[in-house]
Amino acid sequence: MKKIFLVVPFFLVCIACPAQLLNRIKNKVEQKVVDQVDQSIDKAVQKKKNKDGTAAETAPETNEQQANTANVPTQSDPHQPVVAALTNTGDITSYSKFDFIAGNKIIVHEDYSKDEIGDFPANWNTRSGAEIVNIEGKTGKWLRMNQDGVFYPEDLTSDLPENFTLQLDLIGNKNVSNIGEFMISFMQTSDVDQKFDLGKSKSIGGPHFKVAFQPTSSDKGQLTYSSNLIGSQFKYGVPEFNIEKNAVKVSIWRQKQRVRVYLDSTKVLDLPRALDAAAALNTLAFTAISPDFNQKGGAFFLGNIQLAVGAADTRNKLISEGKFTTRGILFDVNSANILPQSYGSLKDIAQVLHENASMRVQIVGHTDSDGNDDANLDLSKRRAAAIKESLITVFKVDASRVETDGKGESQPADSNDTILGKANNRRVEFVRL
Repeated sequence: MKKIFLVVPFFLVCIACPAQLLNRIKNKVEQKVVDQVDQSIDKAVQKKKNKDGTAAETAPETNEQQANTANVPTQSDPHQPVVAALTNTGDITSYSKFDFIAGNKIIVHEDYSKDEIGDFPANWNTRSGAEIVNIEGKTGKWLRMNQDGVFYPEDLTSDLPENFTLQLDLIGNKNVSNIGEFMISFMQTSDVDQKFDLGKSKSIGGPHFKVAFQPTSSDKGQLTYSSNLIGSQFKYGVPEFNIEKNAVKVSIWRQKQRVRVYLDSTKVLDLPRALDAAAALNTLAFTAISPDFNQKGGAFFLGNIQLAVGAADTRNKLISEGKFTTRGILFDVNSANILPQSYGSLKDIAQVLHENASMRVQIVGHTDSDGNDDANLDLSKRRAAAIKESLITVFKVDASRVETDGKGESQPADSNDTILGKANNRRVEFVRL
């Protein structure tokens, strides 16, 4: 993909320019990239020793992020589905155009909490190299990829259904700007070799959807995307992937043929016929691409991955079955502060209530078993109350139609012995009264 992007522009220039002028232009472009990297190297990647002697990456921050450093927690929250919120929590209406709704059952949840700093994650595979790190000012652990390579979790062992969602947090330091590319791939593969060859070796033209992000440091980024139906496409001027922002939450939503891609609160792609409705995909892979990864500290950082299956079916679940469960309402660390990324899920519930004026519901919060029982119970009750308040104030639902309760860890939906099971236990239920 990268070679196509680089070759085509210079080919077009050659048609109109003498060779001498072409070389002059090319040299200036290359020198500009080198200058940008040299000027930012001292600030981009620094090493700081933790108390235990392990190295923590220091990621570049904007002035706004530096001002909010005191509010950034240093420990991951054991009670929220996605551990770290890399955008300002702010007003939930800042995500008013975010219509993403997470799948209703989590099948891959990766926060690297069981892996040691400096190691490659135990349940992943690669033929390259990467390591788990901490990032100063960011919660949890991150996979640092500073080499070309394909990386994938081995948890996904069966075909994905026609409806699923992926959420993750992505950081690229300044030394990958203008030269680095990070790709997310969903594919149908039959063996390990195909995974590392991105599905090409035996199934050229087989079912797949891929999207690659190419960040910049001083301007808008760009992305490329492809599928077996639409071929390779480009999109320029993506402001949400300017490397100065330091981090971006990527959300991908497949609904049969349709694929949507979001960066933070902005929908950057909405493709109605990206895939065959029945296309079976069984592989999720991440690819780091750069000619200069091993020079001057360039790296991408990946964290808080959550793959969930099942389409949102709020209306049918509430009306026909009397209960709807969601893991798409997210909270700030150890608090009842709702994160803006929850807007789409809350709006979906509010719409059902507005369309069914006689319906009353009870909101019930649930946690996993980590931490103190009484604290978990209290947290679940406060979060249910916060959701009610949001439905009333933001979405204008009548307060008399909503009750709240919390069960803490007392009613698990899955095992509390695994990270994935705990992720499924952290949920909110809406019960028709």
